[in-house]
Amino acid sequence: MNTSNTVISPLIRGEAFTLSALADSYMACYQGRDPSFGNRLSFIVQQLGHKVASEIDADDVDDFLEALQKRGKLFNRGGNKKGGEIIATHKPLAAATINRYRCSLQSILSWARRKRLMPKTWTNPVSETQRMPEDNARSRYLSEAEYDRLLKTSRVSTWPKLTLLIMLAVTTGARRGTLLSLQWKDVDLNEGRAFCARTKNGEPFVLVLMTDVLQELRRFSGKSKQEDLVFCGKYPTKPMNFNKTWEVALANAQIEGVVFHTLRHTHASWLARRGAPLLAIADSLGHKSLAMTKRYSHLCVDSRAEMLNRIFSSQGAI
Repeated sequence: MNTSNTVISPLIRGEAFTLSALADSYMACYQGRDPSFGNRLSFIVQQLGHKVASEIDADDVDDFLEALQKRGKLFNRGGNKKGGEIIATHKPLAAATINRYRCSLQSILSWARRKRLMPKTWTNPVSETQRMPEDNARSRYLSEAEYDRLLKTSRVSTWPKLTLLIMLAVTTGARRGTLLSLQWKDVDLNEGRAFCARTKNGEPFVLVLMTDVLQELRRFSGKSKQEDLVFCGKYPTKPMNFNKTWEVALANAQIEGVVFHTLRHTHASWLARRGAPLLAIADSLGHKSLAMTKRYSHLCVDSRAEMLNRIFSSQGAI
């Protein structure tokens, strides 16, 4: 983030710019009175500044918040004297503090949208994450009963493809952007696969399609062209804005504290609870490393305990 008096190059809509460049432009016209905002923004840029602003997704936001919690409170080793060394204490931050960091990121991204710097179909990824609860509870995911209720309410939605989108998100763990960019030419109904040429991490990925998902896909495949988006809106090459229908389905299912990204957490959490190792979960989510998958490790404990009891309880003393 630029803190000098250097002239800031204007951002241009349609061109890819980093979050760092966006932060510079934002601070150049910032008129707020929050003295801590700049410090919060500096940490955000430290974590996400190298990323293209319009490509930041809910996973990135979650990772940034997780890094913030690991860093903990800051301490000025030199006291209030100028030039004191700022160090991370790793002591827990208050939930309200974490939420302020989250809101700061949300603010600069929303500002970019208001300035028409983001693509027309862009949605703020921070809205796909939850505010930090005071007990720092684990990521929210759907229970099987909630999932069943959500499917029932989605089937009477004004948008007929909402059920298919929800089923795909839960059974594949794919991100919102990945699903909305799927074209019919990417889907192989015979093999039960969907090829994603470009995912968030820049690498191709193959989605495995379950039998019930294939049945839903076949309902819509007949009248569509190969270049059409699977989840198009009014125009076949433009993704559907399904936010309103999604919120209605959640309300009718009496489900609270859930955003669309919760479906990705549900995919990983169900795998963990059923005994899938972290490496398999990382592969299913398309994570490049296990570091991003460790947030689900606590859910593997019950399945690991069951496995250990099954193996060692019958062995007697070893």
